[in-house]
Amino acid sequence: MGAPLREWAIRCAAACAVVVFVGAVLRETWQLPAKTAALLLAAAGGFWLAFRFIPGFDPLCRVRWRLPRGLRGERRCAVTFDDGPSQATEKVLEILAAEGVPATFFVLAVNAERYPDVIRRVQAEGHAVGIHGMTHAKLAGASQEAAEQQVAGAIRALTQLGVTPSKVYRTPHGFKSRGVLTVARRYGLTLWAWSRGVWDTDRPAPAVLVRRATRLARSGMVLLLHDGRGDDPSPDVAPMLAALPNILKELKRRGFSFVRVAELQSTV
Repeated sequence: MGAPLREWAIRCAAACAVVVFVGAVLRETWQLPAKTAALLLAAAGGFWLAFRFIPGFDPLCRVRWRLPRGLRGERRCAVTFDDGPSQATEKVLEILAAEGVPATFFVLAVNAERYPDVIRRVQAEGHAVGIHGMTHAKLAGASQEAAEQQVAGAIRALTQLGVTPSKVYRTPHGFKSRGVLTVARRYGLTLWAWSRGVWDTDRPAPAVLVRRATRLARSGMVLLLHDGRGDDPSPDVAPMLAALPNILKELKRRGFSFVRVAELQSTV
């Protein structure tokens, strides 16, 4: 949900490629063991790629991507922001305060060091500060050493700024590796992906973002927004800022309550 047309085209193309491959193997004159081996090897390669590059995919369920069920009839949503803080984060905080909505900010330490007062304000106003990394380095296939540099560096930098990060971690783009999961476990961090992204970094019209964020919204949704853009020191997130009040109002109208993912560590 929330994906632009090009993303759906890529997904359809990938699905078609899988069907074509399986059909080609089955039509071969190979013996059954050879066909089975080819399909198993292809499946293993597909799982390996999916684990690295699909944010919420992990056969062992070590990555969270949606909220646990609440009380019967309760509709819950977690609003999360990646890549900040930036010069836009204070406006985000004003909107959240006006709507009475708590959020989780997965921050880059390099940006927190640029805006130390802002990141302290994020925590002071009751929002959760999660780890996104020291920088926006992609960690698909990363070693333990590379992952630890990002995690330990971010924790150390935030602590020096007077901020106590919550035990939640989201990698840039949601890419991951065995090393990432090992480091997350070592530091007691729960890895969080998301169930709905709206591609706000593409800067579509605010009305498009509202539609993507709220269309067919379901209880348990973890919504991904951005108050920064990678390591960019001056990102333009104006469309997201314009859309955010209407996103929150529409979700409220549909009966959603809002939680921080950090609140749910003991229940997921």
